[in-house]
Amino acid sequence: MKKNSSNIMILMLLTLFLASTALAQYLIINSEQLQNLLAGKKKVTLIDVRMPEEYQAAHIPGAINIPSERMRADRNLLPTDKKTQIIFYCRGVG
Repeated sequence: MKKNSSNIMILMLLTLFLASTALAQYLIINSEQLQNLLAGKKKVTLIDVRMPEEYQAAHIPGAINIPSERMRADRNLLPTDKKTQIIFYCRGVG
């Protein structure tokens, strides 16, 4: 499972949404940057936007599965604390 998680992190396109005021800023980060964020002291929530079958096959530990088409309906699963960084990830490109 650990190897799968590492492979997923390398292959996935990771998008970091910074909690801010009305205008959200976002960055695209790589797996090393993600590991640094997760190891840091700031609150981070991982959202896996893939289909449930893909999520069940392998995912980053601690990630919440909210498929992109369910984002509006499941927005209550997102953190409300404006200081929590939200990282959305998927399978990636290619």
